[in-house]
Amino acid sequence: MSTPQTGRAAAAGTAAAPDPRRWAALAVALLAVFMDLVDITIVLIAAPAIQADLGTGYASIQWVIAAYSLALGLGLITGGRLGDILGRRRMFLAGVAGFTLASAACALAPGVGTLIAARVLQGAAAAMMVPQVLAMVQVSFPARERAKAFGLYGAVTGLAAAAAPIVGGLLVGNDVLGLQWRSVFWVNVPIGVLAVVAGAVWMRESRAADRPRLDVPGVVLATVGLLLLLYPLIQGAELGWPGWVWLMLAASVLALAGFARHQARRGRTGDALVPLSLFGSRSFVAGLLAVLVMFSALGSFFMVLTITLQTGHGFSALTVGLIFMAWPVGLAATAGAAVRLAPRIGRRLVSIGALLLTAAMLALITTISRSGGDLGAWHLVPALLVGGVGFGLVAPILVDMVLATVPASAAGAASGVTNTIVQVAGAAGVAVVGALFTTFLDRTGDFDLAAQRALWYAVGAFALGFVLSRALPARAHHATDH
Repeated sequence: MSTPQTGRAAAAGTAAAPDPRRWAALAVALLAVFMDLVDITIVLIAAPAIQADLGTGYASIQWVIAAYSLALGLGLITGGRLGDILGRRRMFLAGVAGFTLASAACALAPGVGTLIAARVLQGAAAAMMVPQVLAMVQVSFPARERAKAFGLYGAVTGLAAAAAPIVGGLLVGNDVLGLQWRSVFWVNVPIGVLAVVAGAVWMRESRAADRPRLDVPGVVLATVGLLLLLYPLIQGAELGWPGWVWLMLAASVLALAGFARHQARRGRTGDALVPLSLFGSRSFVAGLLAVLVMFSALGSFFMVLTITLQTGHGFSALTVGLIFMAWPVGLAATAGAAVRLAPRIGRRLVSIGALLLTAAMLALITTISRSGGDLGAWHLVPALLVGGVGFGLVAPILVDMVLATVPASAAGAASGVTNTIVQVAGAAGVAVVGALFTTFLDRTGDFDLAAQRALWYAVGAFALGFVLSRALPARAHHATDH
């Protein structure tokens, strides 16, 4: 078990000498990060099999995908605060244990309602787990070693992106142990148990020196506001856009305005979940908007392609996984160079990446249109490869670009806000694009035509990302500078 710390060093999470078990503890933390990131993508591959087995509609499948990202996004800042207050090791272990139990609940779900509820619990548990990882790197590693530790974190995220489509395709496509889609959740259980046991042995406890108070009313207002926004977007198309949908959308505006007002009052005491002073920076606001629109397009267009290829064209889950591998291959080709060049030409890299992403989405639309319903398994690979190359220029550095002009004293809060936007954007994108796709499919009955029309959202989102990137600072700071 971890050695108790004493005095102010324990409170701050630092000690006179570096933690001798810090690399083993990092390995455990990265194992949990890998499990979390794979789970996000692997469910996309399994979505058509879930829909067929549970006999549910497209709206319910959108909830299976979006519920995780929404719960994770809503809980990230709260999870980080609880780590500062209660202890990062304690919150990490609780999060991994909760994630493991929720994964088992997903695998055992008898119906789609139970599955969605278990996905919410999965996302909430991940929100307890994920924020502690980078915080533990910051407090456990001396400055000279942090770059290597952050580099390993980046490598694991890339590995997860590459592994998820293949793992999902193999598990679902081969019906491992007769479990069908349930295997994508069962695979988390042994990994989670290993992470809990190893973390209890190798991780050391740390807390913030000045423990903030938890803004419970802020959490409630943000949660209610986003649910009032996303629920009607996801369900509206399937239900024919009844009047109550528009009332909920109007109520979401009021709830989110109330959240902003509450944060303004809370900011006077220094305990706001989202310090509104951050939004005084033009580059920070432009960067957040770029994160919002670009990440909202990412998960949503993969969802559209997955349903179109598997349900519309009868491709196997493994074939779709192999096709999607073009994306992480392209990402790997440029991500390392983006990190190295960001301190000199970061803004230019983001702009080029956004243009490549826009071109890739236009190429996908053109390819589907010209196929005439005879879409081959590998027709989409070139466009996905170009998209991966573009995203490799954006993903590793965009958050750092957003934070580049934020004062060091506010970097933690700004990082929490930005990472929350990434997750909420993913859920919102699935809701909006899923509604578009479902509406077009109901009207035309043509998967390819519905996919083409829905993909125009991604074209517009990445094009707007290019415009917004011009307001970012010219270069980025490395994570260790924050």
